[in-house]
Amino acid sequence: MKSFVKLEWSKLLDYFSENVVSDFVKQEVKQLLPNFDFEKAYILQAQTSYLWNLIEKGERIDLVPLKSLRFLFLKAQKRSVFLPLELIQIKQWFTVLKRLSSVLNNSPFSRLVEVYQGVMELEQQVLDRVLDYERKEIKDKASYQLYVIRKKIREALDLLYTKLDKLREHFFKKGYLQENLYTQKEGRYVLPVKVEFKNKVKGIFHGLSSSGATAFIEPVSIIGLSNEVETLRHQEQREELKILKEVSQELFLKRDLFFELEDLYLEFEIAWGKVNLGRVYRGIFPELKPQGSLKIWQGVHPFLLLSQTEKKQVKAARNDFFLEKGLLITGPNLGGKTVSLKTIGLICLMAQTGFLIPAERAEIPVFTQVFADIGDDQDIFQGESSFSSHLRGLKEILDQADSQTLVLLDEPGRGTDPEKGMALIAAVLEELLKRGVKVVVTTHSQFLKTLGFKIEGLKVATMEYDLETKEPTYSLVYDVYGDSLAFELAKKIGIPERILDRAFEYLQNKEYWEWYKLWEKEFDKVKKLKESLENKEKELELRELQLNYKKEELEKHYVKQLELKFKEWEREFKKLIEELSEKGIGKKGGAKEFEKFVAKVLKESQKEETIQEGDYVLIKGFNQKGKVIKIKNNSLAEVVCGALKLELPLERLSKVILENHTLKSNQFQGFSLKASPTSQISKGIRKSVYLLGLTVDEALEEVEKELNRSFLEGVAEVYLVHGHGSGRLREAIHKHLKNHPLVREFRFAEQSKGGTGVTVVFLEKNY
Repeated sequence: MKSFVKLEWSKLLDYFSENVVSDFVKQEVKQLLPNFDFEKAYILQAQTSYLWNLIEKGERIDLVPLKSLRFLFLKAQKRSVFLPLELIQIKQWFTVLKRLSSVLNNSPFSRLVEVYQGVMELEQQVLDRVLDYERKEIKDKASYQLYVIRKKIREALDLLYTKLDKLREHFFKKGYLQENLYTQKEGRYVLPVKVEFKNKVKGIFHGLSSSGATAFIEPVSIIGLSNEVETLRHQEQREELKILKEVSQELFLKRDLFFELEDLYLEFEIAWGKVNLGRVYRGIFPELKPQGSLKIWQGVHPFLLLSQTEKKQVKAARNDFFLEKGLLITGPNLGGKTVSLKTIGLICLMAQTGFLIPAERAEIPVFTQVFADIGDDQDIFQGESSFSSHLRGLKEILDQADSQTLVLLDEPGRGTDPEKGMALIAAVLEELLKRGVKVVVTTHSQFLKTLGFKIEGLKVATMEYDLETKEPTYSLVYDVYGDSLAFELAKKIGIPERILDRAFEYLQNKEYWEWYKLWEKEFDKVKKLKESLENKEKELELRELQLNYKKEELEKHYVKQLELKFKEWEREFKKLIEELSEKGIGKKGGAKEFEKFVAKVLKESQKEETIQEGDYVLIKGFNQKGKVIKIKNNSLAEVVCGALKLELPLERLSKVILENHTLKSNQFQGFSLKASPTSQISKGIRKSVYLLGLTVDEALEEVEKELNRSFLEGVAEVYLVHGHGSGRLREAIHKHLKNHPLVREFRFAEQSKGGTGVTVVFLEKNY
């Protein structure tokens, strides 16, 4: 576990958790451990690869957050019954799995489809039979008794509302009421009576308003009806509980299948999340093998790419990492040695756990163990020094490492006498390499660099440093030793020249000076190699210019050939007309011959028209032009059409060429999207719609018109004044608003603004 911390595995999981949608999957992802089994690594990669290929082909796999089935069953078992909302959450599982079944048959997720088929009959036979998903409650016809009870409730409420309306009108005309409405207190219907007239209205007193100016009184003439409604409500609750117990019992019988379903879906969503994460950095699937050398071409640390998407940083440096047995990485401070070490370790863990890796190509053996000794583990509370802590880590590695182990050591031997510490590390490296352990080591030690030539199986590389710019390039160069460049870095930071000169005098008296000259020769070799590569790059640029010229020539040839083809078709068409005339072929026969000719021409002239980002297009059926700003999954396009941003299938679009290749921001040919002065002025202002006296159909039509108008004008709140009446109009309006795409939420107005006689609608924002 300590090695996973060193390689920042948990930080990778934080990024990963943002690419799954269900809460219980996010929790599981945060605890995900790397895999170290070859067979499982192959299965995990197959799962991710299957979904990657589906999505790359244009298949949309959109998931919605699902509640943990175990959590839902645990809650239900404590009370011995599922609540309607919990049943609806189970229904969501069926909806998602039904959609996925068609693409997951004969796949690494076939078992998920099989288990779903084992419980799918519960959807129609149980859930659909008793649940009203729109109203999120039990259906009236879930049982005959419930149907009768609810019918009685509606009849009693109609009578109650009628009496309340008459009482309200009567007392309001007499001036006894604060407002011409009624409301509810603790489930009982009451009238808002002015406190000085509370003795004028006979009934039960239910308290005062916060200001003390209003007394809430339940009229005596409706007490019996209210009691009847309350009794029927209790009967309704008992019948609903009976139905829910019957439904729950059927679900409990298949509890184990539901639990297996959750486990299988967890694997699926984790694989789906790996695809989403991999698409962020356009990763690849490595070739996994049980053993052998490790090869990563153009690999990069995933966090560098993921942080680019967040902070838009400069392009991250990529490197080739080749590891047959051992690799000793040298180079200056801040040159990228530790990052290279972490990149190798984290990419290996990702590869064998089914992730796509940030590289161009890779061959990775599946390790059974990964050890990483990076950073300082000094423990001041236990009195342990840095070196003793590293020694404990080396002891653990020596006790457990074998031929299927990867060991990553960052500047080992530090914290003690340099020569003795490096001698110990050299002996440890020799032992590990003899066992066949894959080892990567970073160091500044000249002693270890010198011994590196003598240790069998240990190759060397350095992190490149540009001596002219005094900046690291973060490129890994093989078969070259690098200097720590302590003097150069000290000078760059601002250490006085006199101190650097004195240090250089000390260095000249050491045997290291001879090695430094050797290093300069090696650096000259690298510089010449770089110049050679630059020359080759120039040759490639010249080659590119030649190819572009050839492309232009081919395009001209294509246009010429196309003109010849048109002339040929014209001759053939004239010849066809003459033949039809000479042979005296009738209308029907002539039509068939013409169809054959057209089919031939279309076949010869057919050319796929590829729509790309930045193209101007015509929207078929809408007859309007727009500009493509984004292509999604090779099947959908985001199109800017004036002030509108539309998401349309590619088949609905055809490429057009505009004369000036520009579109005005708010106008197309014959199509203006300018906001009217009214919409600009009214943005954010509340609106009121009076629906009193209208029929249900008339009111709904008026509501729909006003919601559309208000949304376009940027109005945030719309007050629908429907009054109380029988309550039918209010219920119809609420049902209409419930799933309306423009409505964010709605609720009754405050008492001072109409209470239950007015519904306030909060619209979605019009960006």
